[in-house]
Amino acid sequence: MTAHRAVPYLVVAAPPIILLLAILVGGCSMTRTANDPIDDARYYSDPTRRAGDELTRELDRRATRENLQRVLDEARP
Repeated sequence: MTAHRAVPYLVVAAPPIILLLAILVGGCSMTRTANDPIDDARYYSDPTRRAGDELTRELDRRATRENLQRVLDEARP
């Protein structure tokens, strides 16, 4: 008797659940193309890229800029 009461709710709930599962399965099984922009992303931790050196240079530039600003501030009367 209770199974007959649940049928209308299952009929209403089934299409959204099926759609959600289809989106999840489709998204997980989708392959990327050869020229995907994600492949061209540069990560600082990637040992084959020069991004780590760029980060080091940028940090050195900022430190130099701060030191120069400090020297200029000390030189002003």
